[in-house]
Amino acid sequence: MFRHVNLKWALALAVPTIAALTVVAGAVASPQTVTFGSSNDGASAGWAAGKGSAIELTLGSSASSFADVKLHQVHGAAISSLTAPSFSTNDYNAGSPRYYITLSDGNSLWGYPSNAGLNGGTFAWAINNGNTYMSWDQVQASAEGAATVDQAYVIADADQAGGTVDEITGLTFGGMDYN
Repeated sequence: MFRHVNLKWALALAVPTIAALTVVAGAVASPQTVTFGSSNDGASAGWAAGKGSAIELTLGSSASSFADVKLHQVHGAAISSLTAPSFSTNDYNAGSPRYYITLSDGNSLWGYPSNAGLNGGTFAWAINNGNTYMSWDQVQASAEGAATVDQAYVIADADQAGGTVDEITGLTFGGMDYN
């Protein structure tokens, strides 16, 4: 036997269920994601022991070798409101590895880990790869404080010897932990 279902009543019952699912789905924070890239010369980038572990950036054999990790969920973040991005590495030489952040105003921020020794043993920042190193507070107080983030990477390059493996730990950006 066929029963007639009142469409208005069916929708009235369905809407609260859909709304409840939306609230639950909205309450779940999206996980921090990354993508890895590398040159085609034996270089590689990836998790050392699965997602959330240390990230290994391994350099290849060419003079243009690179390995990088791109951070997602950062586009549009205001520099003025971000907590200081940072990471630690077991190896550092001549600017590698480093943060490379492109900004909405066409400039870039280059961030060097504390073992670079460029800012008194703290993370050092330079605008457009300049030779003036500053703290994150100084970056925020500069003209760059009004900019937003387009993209953010941690990059290792051929300033280090081929086969060098940079282990990236404590990777944070805007208060988000990536490993």
